[in-house]
Amino acid sequence: MINPRTLLRFASAVICVAAVAQAQAPTRNPTSKIYIADTEGSSQIALGNSVSVLSKKSVFKGSGAAIETKANSNSSIVLSNGIGIYFDVSTRVEIRGFNQAPFRPNRTDLDEEPSISRTDMFIDYGVVGASTSKMAAGSTLLFETPLATANIHGRQAVFQVGDDITTISLLLGDATIQAGPMDRPRDVDGGKQVIIRPGKPGQANIVEVQDIPEGSLEGQRIWLNERVIAADGARKLVYFEMQSSPDSDGRITLFDGEQAGGTGLDIVPVPVVPVNPPVEPTVSAANLSSR
Repeated sequence: MINPRTLLRFASAVICVAAVAQAQAPTRNPTSKIYIADTEGSSQIALGNSVSVLSKKSVFKGSGAAIETKANSNSSIVLSNGIGIYFDVSTRVEIRGFNQAPFRPNRTDLDEEPSISRTDMFIDYGVVGASTSKMAAGSTLLFETPLATANIHGRQAVFQVGDDITTISLLLGDATIQAGPMDRPRDVDGGKQVIIRPGKPGQANIVEVQDIPEGSLEGQRIWLNERVIAADGARKLVYFEMQSSPDSDGRITLFDGEQAGGTGLDIVPVPVVPVNPPVEPTVSAANLSSR
């Protein structure tokens, strides 16, 4: 007959071994990536303790990256979930979180988001244009500014962030926007523009919702469309595939988020090569309407 104390020690050892094994098990989610589609002038990316100058077709880890454009500079990136982002002149953005579930190695519809993702970006200052693919059910895309948060449901938006103002223009699709912790979440439809200014101490921020004004001046429809076109053009330059990591055995078996065979998978950008190459779709700072 087994001594109860011996049995208890054995059970405890089994639990400890299982816990250690679970803690040491690698995550199933591949590392999210960002692809630099275009850059003009002087722009840089900070990731951990490393700072690099942006160059076309370079690839970086997504989560934790901070991108900054200088005066007379701009950049366009594509996230590995299919979102195109345009950074106007004198803009700084932090990718505070970017987690993406594994997806099938071979996809048929490249305009659909390949898998569920959760993206959180903080716009410190400047102008950002965003164009999404068809977002997967369950995905979230959160843009934060010093004055507001916007949960974008798709598909095109422009953010203008200054010292004492945030303007969010929804050209296509809708979003849930909250102007600070004291404000209520409000659903905003496409074609609307939300302007947020700081409230008095201890009071909620001031919110104004209006139709996007027509015209080509800053914050007007033509000017805003240019920023969205730059983001959308970048998004169509590349798609992403799942491939075996260099340390894997070369096999890829991945369905419904389950990984089998091999020791790792990686997200790899694949540039789109059209039969008849179009005019460069991204928009340089020199060609955009003046801010």
